[in-house]
Amino acid sequence: MGFKDKLKENLKGLLTEEELSILPRGFQTVGKVIILKLNPILIEKREIIGKTCLKLFPNIRSIYINLGKVVGTFRDPKGIEFIAGEDNPIVEHKEHRIIYRFDITKIMFSKGNIYERKYLATLIKGGEIIVDMFAGIGYFSLPIAKHASPEKIYSIEINPVSYKFLVENIKINHLEEKIIPILGNSKKEVLNLSKSGIRADRIIMGVFPAPKDFIREALSLAKDKGSIFHYEGVVSKEDFLSLFEEFHNEAKKMDFKSELKAKRYVKSYGPNLYHVVLDILAYKE
Repeated sequence: MGFKDKLKENLKGLLTEEELSILPRGFQTVGKVIILKLNPILIEKREIIGKTCLKLFPNIRSIYINLGKVVGTFRDPKGIEFIAGEDNPIVEHKEHRIIYRFDITKIMFSKGNIYERKYLATLIKGGEIIVDMFAGIGYFSLPIAKHASPEKIYSIEINPVSYKFLVENIKINHLEEKIIPILGNSKKEVLNLSKSGIRADRIIMGVFPAPKDFIREALSLAKDKGSIFHYEGVVSKEDFLSLFEEFHNEAKKMDFKSELKAKRYVKSYGPNLYHVVLDILAYKE
């Protein structure tokens, strides 16, 4: 019996037939918290639905509802509201032997990126210098440090709340010797690293929309013999080359050659829209 059928069975007589028919088919679990999305018609019944979810899942401590979208420069998840159980939005989500601690009402965490977080670590060669330009709470930095053998990861994050959890996550995963957290804007901090002589084997540019305005600064970290850039964006499935072209055009202005080495469709982002990651080699002749 699926989640929706179990909910319907437990809510018969408490909801109308119409309300029962539009109950959610699934949910997101983060740590010991369930996050629901409800049809607007069900919003007034959210408390009873939340309490029913707690009954169905005794290992879950809290139920929250997602009423909105991720917005703003800091990618804040607006509209995450407590509805049942323990009102504590701080969670510890475990994935690939990594603990991610964060506040679900302030920090975005996409479980749809689970494969990419795992896969990226498999690409790392021993002794690499890595710069993670939009590190968040350590989405990529933590699994790379844990499961690969980089020499050092410079993890840059502009959001002070995300940075706080990045620092905490480095400590609770015992990765202080591998990751250097940096609070600030990547445009400035990347140039500071470059001026200090840092040249990276790999630069992670994992943020939406595609960070076109950061390409030139990112290239200041490239080695003449070549560095790999993980460049992301949301495009139609047939239009992934447009992402490469915008990177290639900026690289050309700085006398870099660029080659598309690989592409990955991480997840669907809407009708004919996909989260795409490009692996690009940039080098001087």
